[in-house]
Amino acid sequence: MRILLIRFSSLGDLVTLEPPFRAYRHFFNKAHLTLLTSGLGRGVYEDTEYFDEYITGENFLDTLQKLRQNNYDIVINLQCTRPSHWLTLFTKKTRLVNQSASMLQKYFYIKPTVKTHKEILEELGCDREEIEIFFASNSMISLPHFPTVFSWNNQEVKIIALAPGASERWKSKKWGDKNYLDLAGVLLSAGYKIILIGSALEHSFGQDIAKKYPQIINMIDKTNLSQLKTVLASVDLLVCNDSGPAHLAAGVGTNTLTIFGSTDIKHCVAFGPYFGKHKYTVVEPRLNCQPCYKSKCPTEHECMNISVTQVNMFIEEMLE
Repeated sequence: MRILLIRFSSLGDLVTLEPPFRAYRHFFNKAHLTLLTSGLGRGVYEDTEYFDEYITGENFLDTLQKLRQNNYDIVINLQCTRPSHWLTLFTKKTRLVNQSASMLQKYFYIKPTVKTHKEILEELGCDREEIEIFFASNSMISLPHFPTVFSWNNQEVKIIALAPGASERWKSKKWGDKNYLDLAGVLLSAGYKIILIGSALEHSFGQDIAKKYPQIINMIDKTNLSQLKTVLASVDLLVCNDSGPAHLAAGVGTNTLTIFGSTDIKHCVAFGPYFGKHKYTVVEPRLNCQPCYKSKCPTEHECMNISVTQVNMFIEEMLE
């Protein structure tokens, strides 16, 4: 049996799908499971046993060409956007299951009923009682990763990872390079080991902070997502903006402190089914414009007037 699952989205959203992905593998353990996803999805899950194949396309036609090389018994569309519906329309399949809006509902703006993953599995013939038993003991997010001992694990000090970045679209989420630079100095003075993580967008900042504090381990733009999971699993705490690394760290059970500004704290991993200790910090009192969900602040970025002292107090509390 060949089954195709479709899901793109952000890094955080992809991480939260770990228990359902684990369930599809469990209930269709003899099937050939393919995940149509973004590079992020592939990076998070390619070192797991959940999927036998990954498809990522540069564009619609490229993706469709890859899909049409196979005949699928079941296509599970977890994305349910217009592009995903067009892809499923031309994909060779026996059965299609949409998690939410069908193509007609999407084009005529009909509010759909969103199916849970339990309902999808039951619709596909899995036993309801077995589904309930599985999710009762497999509801927590636990990303598989390769256990690795790094050089910094041999020292009798607490290790803190700092992720100063955010996606290029979300500059408003950034606490600020100077704040992270000052925080690094405070933490080093307190005897902590510091590791920097991030993408190529933070490359220049990583070089600047490493020059000032050569004892910091600079891993910015030096890992793929699979390797980043392993790095995050080896530290005691991640301090970051509201971004994907928070979910990735929580997914491997690492404690997190997330700094919130333009987005809502309801997205914090503290409210998700993660192992570990998770907290957030946000400016007090809250601003009338908060959360604004604007990619760039139109004023003075007041929502990020969170002091290094305040963040450090949370860190001390979490590492006691």
